[in-house]
Amino acid sequence: MGTSDNTTTSNTLNINLINYEKSFNDGILSKYARKMKEELDKLGVKNVITDRPLEGHINHHINYLQYPKYKSVGKNTLMITHIFEGYKMESVIRGMKTADVGICVSSETKDMLEQRGVKNLEVILPAHDLLKRKKKKIAVVTNVYPDGCKRDEMFHELLWFLEDNDLMDNFEFQVMGKDWHLEEYNFKYYDKFDHDKYLDILEECDYLLYFGLDEGAMSVLDATQVGLKTIAPLVGFHKEIGIDYPFVIQSELNNIFKKLAYNPVGEWNWTRYVNEHLKIWERLR
Repeated sequence: MGTSDNTTTSNTLNINLINYEKSFNDGILSKYARKMKEELDKLGVKNVITDRPLEGHINHHINYLQYPKYKSVGKNTLMITHIFEGYKMESVIRGMKTADVGICVSSETKDMLEQRGVKNLEVILPAHDLLKRKKKKIAVVTNVYPDGCKRDEMFHELLWFLEDNDLMDNFEFQVMGKDWHLEEYNFKYYDKFDHDKYLDILEECDYLLYFGLDEGAMSVLDATQVGLKTIAPLVGFHKEIGIDYPFVIQSELNNIFKKLAYNPVGEWNWTRYVNEHLKIWERLR
């Protein structure tokens, strides 16, 4: 939404965010009302939070249950979520006879209601609070040998790939084993095996990464025992164990980490959420 759109919106829209728990509870509905107001205020859109519909407003009902008891005034959109057969389904069906748009939080809910004959439905996926995303902690526990049998070059290639694609911040590595030469990285690195520290690493990490195509790694066995996900070639006794993320070549390994770094709800923020509502409200003004 550009600046001109925002200016037009602020001059033509008057939004009433109806929080039906406003008078008795500070729960999830109240949070949605507050967060939406914050975003509308940033955009310069006139808005209020009340507990009932108002004339001359686009009334957004958070959520749908109380709406049918009011005489329809102004334009009305309903937040629709957590539907089941019985009074909730009946409330939605009754409310949508006079509401202008029902805004579902999932396509599944929209499809279910459409099968019941409900019309004028849209989908806007919910919003999160931009909580700090946890890094995935990766353990690498093996020595490096001159003959290259542990395929340690794959780790360096992986690290370059993560850096080149701005993915490194999604991961935290802990490495144990001789001759890794990781001086340029700010990793926890232990240059020789220490059994107690090894157990600590397995306790702290989420994944165990191993590169070798040999018979299999005791670290993979131990990691599976304590509940870590494993990223390793499916060879030797790894076939009996079962590997969560198997790979052989570098591109397969890189793609595993690209998928692990992917955040499916990265864009599900309050700015996106309110802008999607504004598109609907602008059509109603």
